Amino acid sequence: MKRLTLVLLLLAGCSSTPKSKPQDPTLSRLDHAGDIAFDLEQPDQAVTQFRAALARAHTADNASAIADAGFNLATAELRAGRPHDALRTAQELTAGLARRGIVDPDFELISATALFRLDNLPASARAANRLTAAKSPALTNAAWFLLGLIADQRHDRTGLEKAIASMTPAADPGDLAELQARLAHSAPLALHAADLRRTQLDYRGMARALALAAQYSANARNATDLYLRAGRSAAGQGDAANAKAWLGSARGLAPDTALRTDAEHALHDLSSRPAHGSN
Repeated sequence: MKRLTLVLLLLAGCSSTPKSKPQDPTLSRLDHAGDIAFDLEQPDQAVTQFRAALARAHTADNASAIADAGFNLATAELRAGRPHDALRTAQELTAGLARRGIVDPDFELISATALFRLDNLPASARAANRLTAAKSPALTNAAWFLLGLIADQRHDRTGLEKAIASMTPAADPGDLAELQARLAHSAPLALHAADLRRTQLDYRGMARALALAAQYSANARNATDLYLRAGRSAAGQGDAANAKAWLGSARGLAPDTALRTDAEHALHDLSSRPAHGSN
């Protein structure tokens, strides 16, 4: 079975890389269907397929397949904007695997990410802190990135500096650039982070970086344009909550009628789009 790549999971889009393939052809087909839906940015469909794959893995009582299918399901639930579901999936899989004597720290990162999106910063920070000593550099760097975001939300400059200093040379350059932009309150650094995210096809992270650049921009016209770009990208991804917030900021900051009208049209288009799950 293949597990969706962890490195781009955190607050971002995910690609996938092959792992061991199952002998069960039904499980293989369900896994493949989930991958296709995920890659086509249809996370709700991916959730359906990965949930079926998880059920099939339980039918086979295959611990490795259960872990992979559960991870993929929780990842798709995060992408679909359903952090409550992702958290529940991660907790259920963690408990079930523990009864088999298996510890899979990837589910800790899913839990930490879901808790962050649910604005439960204390619980998210506790989960992320447990990962800072993980053996996997990808996990530790992702944990420090999340801790940096949490520190920024808490206006904890010391915590943000510590997160940046703790990331290894193997850290994702987009993650590092984003945290540096937050530390410096720098629009150019945020735009650099957005460029890196775009290159990685991490459009969720790109939109977040564009909105960050807008927040730090001293020019109302530039800020409006950046919020408009961020909002349109988020809308295209089915991220209605962020799209509404960023497009609303664009409308409020717009220095002229033309930009305000563009923002209003984008907000109107957003209201007619089917959104992913809201929780």
